[in-house]
Amino acid sequence: HSGTSMSFQGRGDHSINMAESIQRVLVSRALAGQHPAGPEQLIQWLEAVARGWNAAPTPFIWGGKRALRRQQARERRYRLGGSGALTHHPIPQHEMNGNGDVQSK
Repeated sequence: HSGTSMSFQGRGDHSINMAESIQRVLVSRALAGQHPAGPEQLIQWLEAVARGWNAAPTPFIWGGKRALRRQQARERRYRLGGSGALTHHPIPQHEMNGNGDVQSK
């Protein structure tokens, strides 16, 4: 057994992903290079940051700048037939004319 397992991810998993993103933001803001003296201080910092977040939340935009960069990168690629292969430069296609000679499109 390889040690991997399959797990079903339901329709609500995007909410879990967003919750994890929010958690990372809150923890990074709470710590911000500081080192808590103990768990109580860490909890206080996290609660203070959560209160600030709730007062003025940072909007999460799905399909923002990163998605635009990825889409533009996909548009700069050229497909090679139906194989699924890609190239960054177009490859000239050739046709056979009626005389059996090859000519460029």
